[in-house]
Amino acid sequence: MTRAIREPDILEESSSNRMQTGVPGLDTLLLGGLVKGRNILLSGPCGSGKTTLAMQFVFNGVMQKGEPGLYVTLEERKDKICYDMKNFGFDLDAAEKTGKFHFLGGPVAGVNAYMDSVDANIHHILKEISDVIRENKIQRVVIDSLNLLMLLVKDSEERRRTIAAFCNMLSELGCTAFFISETKEGSVELSHFGVEEFVMDGVIVLYLVNQGSTFVPGIAVRKMRSSDHDKTIRVYKITDKGVMVYPKETMFSECLTHQ
Repeated sequence: MTRAIREPDILEESSSNRMQTGVPGLDTLLLGGLVKGRNILLSGPCGSGKTTLAMQFVFNGVMQKGEPGLYVTLEERKDKICYDMKNFGFDLDAAEKTGKFHFLGGPVAGVNAYMDSVDANIHHILKEISDVIRENKIQRVVIDSLNLLMLLVKDSEERRRTIAAFCNMLSELGCTAFFISETKEGSVELSHFGVEEFVMDGVIVLYLVNQGSTFVPGIAVRKMRSSDHDKTIRVYKITDKGVMVYPKETMFSECLTHQ
């Protein structure tokens, strides 16, 4: 069995312009955290932990930093997400009682209903999101998922313009945001439609590599404007406390131990 090669610690930058993610180990890869006001694409296949990681970002921001957060779901019901997140110790009901955690679903979640309505378009959804952000002084935002949101847009060029407008709006409002994007298992693509990664300020990718009878999870920061970052695919695990990143363990070495 080949032992994983351990590397020296990566020094983290300390800056008031950084926002810690609340995900153990991830801020090390980001050299101190995300640059505030940036929009990050969080992509990966089904079951890779995208929703869990994104919820950690919002939940821990509220509970540990007192930073108002908004979680926008376009598919799952609020009660289901609340139930699932309790498995990781994320009590969303308690977070809501602080007055700083906000959950936007309801009509926004009915994507098919919007598509069937001749009067509806994506700008109605964006305005509803912006209104909640302004009213509650939101600092952290998660859009789950960008794939579903873009179903309301006709072609790739319009998708690109819409994503750019959405990102600009969030940045102008002072938000730091994760946009979740589901990719096909085994795909090397960074996004579903192929335009999202070019518009976003950063891209974080979750991988699941099949090694015999198991899947080895890996995480990589593929892009981060205005900030250096670790460029190696590292190992992460989904624990009973959420996602935990191991910034000294390479995915390649971890794969070797399963051969």
